[in-house]
Amino acid sequence: MKPIDTNISKGFEHKICQFGRLEYAMEKRGIDALVITQPLNVFYLSGFIGIAHKADEPRPYAMIYSLQASKNPILIVADYYFSSAVTRAGWIEDIRPFRAVMMPQDLPATNADIELFLPSELSRNHWGDQARRTYALSYKNALDTALKDLALTGKTLAFDDVGLGHRLELEDNRVLDAYDTLMFARKVKTIEEISFLEDATRLNELAIQNTISDWNQHTTWRQLDHIYAGHVHELGGFVRDPGGMVWGHPRGDDKALVLSTAQDDSLVEEGTHVMFDCHGTLDLYCWDGGKTWIAGGQAEGFAHTLNIATQVVAEALISAMKPGVKISELQAYGRSIYRRSGVPNADDAIIFFHGLGLSHMDIELNKVDGSPNHDWVLEEGMVVPLHLLYPGGQKERIWLEEVVVIEHDGGRPLFSWGFDLLTSS
Repeated sequence: MKPIDTNISKGFEHKICQFGRLEYAMEKRGIDALVITQPLNVFYLSGFIGIAHKADEPRPYAMIYSLQASKNPILIVADYYFSSAVTRAGWIEDIRPFRAVMMPQDLPATNADIELFLPSELSRNHWGDQARRTYALSYKNALDTALKDLALTGKTLAFDDVGLGHRLELEDNRVLDAYDTLMFARKVKTIEEISFLEDATRLNELAIQNTISDWNQHTTWRQLDHIYAGHVHELGGFVRDPGGMVWGHPRGDDKALVLSTAQDDSLVEEGTHVMFDCHGTLDLYCWDGGKTWIAGGQAEGFAHTLNIATQVVAEALISAMKPGVKISELQAYGRSIYRRSGVPNADDAIIFFHGLGLSHMDIELNKVDGSPNHDWVLEEGMVVPLHLLYPGGQKERIWLEEVVVIEHDGGRPLFSWGFDLLTSS
């Protein structure tokens, strides 16, 4: 099976970050500079991709982006990352290494330590000269020097890891949280990012279809999750431990909404309504979604009515997903369509939305005035999954999650398979 081919894995040749939006958000929040260390944000701003670090580990890199020196950001990386950073973030002219964890504690630290991490080509060109000139003997020394060089003493700094800002003990600086600033920029996608999300969605669709083909009456839920992960891997994507399938599935007439633990080893019984909501990444960009699959069967009785109604709701809502529309307005509209479709208890229907991109959020938690951003507004260029779930028992519930690009005249779905549920036939 041929993996999905993407452009991002071939190299980072241009900027993805919408720096205009980023600078606007900084100005509105009174931020002089950003100190960015979270891996997805570092990638978004610079193109640099680290590896081998878990979510709760300190990051051996930082990007400092100052409004007053926006053309000359500084990227600080561990010495062992220097050559990778030059390759991936070559548009940044000021990349500085620091002495990191691979260097011995039983020997004195020297500037010559950087030579261990300079391939011959880099060693002979200007990057090698720069590495030797800027090599710092600690992460804090590298950050302190960069802040001084950018004349940021006494300025307002926003960190995407506020804890780092406090640990640095910057007595002369005001420290703020950069989360909403970054999300304001990230929520509206560039053409390149939409292409990445299209590739990721296509991979998810293929992986789900291939998983369905591998099901038999002896397949357990845990095995189904592993089968899905295997197809994802074959196609070039990744799922996170413990698995890629999100929904748990109560049995019989139980209508509870339960998320998966990926440990259910009972059988996926014939006729069960499996709610495929799958998560993973392709070149760091997320995929999401799926829809109802009836294992070895067809929709019957009330399930058939729910399926038809959900398709009508999905089509109408996607057409209504235009710039300027609030989430609450879409929810009310979708519920009214369920009612008109003859579905009882339309208030039980779950209709919700979130952003999608480098994460399953990509939306500010708070507006610039500090008020909660619960009922957020669609903007052109956002990518927003639409979730429709009418709760029901094992052979009744209907689920549909479509990934939608917001365009000026309405939404554009990224899945190619339509809104009807999936069957094994």
